Amino acid sequence: MNFQNNKYTLEFATSEDNEGIREIFEAGGFDGGISVKYLRNPLPLASFSADGESRIMVIRDNECQKVIAVGGAVLRKEYVNGKAETCGYLTGLKIHPDYQKKTTFIAKSYQFLYEHIQGCYCYYTTILDDNEVAIRLLEKKHKNMPEYQYLGHYTTYCFHNGKRILELERDNTDGLEGLMQNYFSKQSLTPVDYTCGGFGETRFYCVRRDGEILACCFVGNQQQHKQYHMCSYSGIYKLLSHLPTQWLGYPAFPKADSDIDFGVISYLYVKDCDKKLCKDFLRSVAAEAGVALLLWGGFENNPLCEALDSMKTIHYGSRLYSVVWDQKVTIDGVIGTEVALL
Repeated sequence: MNFQNNKYTLEFATSEDNEGIREIFEAGGFDGGISVKYLRNPLPLASFSADGESRIMVIRDNECQKVIAVGGAVLRKEYVNGKAETCGYLTGLKIHPDYQKKTTFIAKSYQFLYEHIQGCYCYYTTILDDNEVAIRLLEKKHKNMPEYQYLGHYTTYCFHNGKRILELERDNTDGLEGLMQNYFSKQSLTPVDYTCGGFGETRFYCVRRDGEILACCFVGNQQQHKQYHMCSYSGIYKLLSHLPTQWLGYPAFPKADSDIDFGVISYLYVKDCDKKLCKDFLRSVAAEAGVALLLWGGFENNPLCEALDSMKTIHYGSRLYSVVWDQKVTIDGVIGTEVALL
């Protein structure tokens, strides 16, 4: 698709666009007291494809043949209201800083997605709380653009505070299929395939009694295809980053200008959502996982958030939306979106 008198081209990305996409990710970052870049090195398109069936598009400046924007959707089977459906997660449109005032890019991108992606039961996305510009823009109704229906708040918790409290089993998934059928399938937007490559290299941890799983989760190392790069600190965080916060049970602040050593928790289950068991289990996992930082994300109606809220964590929030072009889909019950695939 060409637009603005053939000045720009909008098309699906190919492997030749990896370098241009990487440059856009490098140019971005989370603003605020803690400045972090979310990267998909070394090959962004392979990273997207690990998360599901990727439909990644780029906008190219035809005058200099430069990739100036990237976005799209990742399709995968997820549970919605108890049934396995094909869902599309919209990755958001990242625009190179030199072109960010080109608002026509946004409408053209949605038009392109609508014309080229079919067969999804629903679409959804997240926007960081701090991204006020995107929130204001997308929560308003616009002609030729989908409607963003706010579903609720999603919190990503970062913690360590590891201590061997419980005896853990490793990589014994007996009983997991039963939990998938009877527990995780009831949480909407939970991926059907827990072996999805996007989770990274995973280990399964669990606690059992008489053969029954009392608590379990996967811990995935995604650092071969996803990275959080700590850029810098400012304000109060510049002072805190030099303090031994781990002595107080909080994660140590990563060094500025370094990649964060992290693991991502997915498919967290705790019988009866027992708060104490959840905390003891997660601290035991943190002691075993061998990374500096663990991440877990929970939607506002996930009862396990109560346990994480009572732990010593650093956390940040996002707004979760259902993105509607034509037919509205009601999403009921607990939402189980996994932060590893956002």
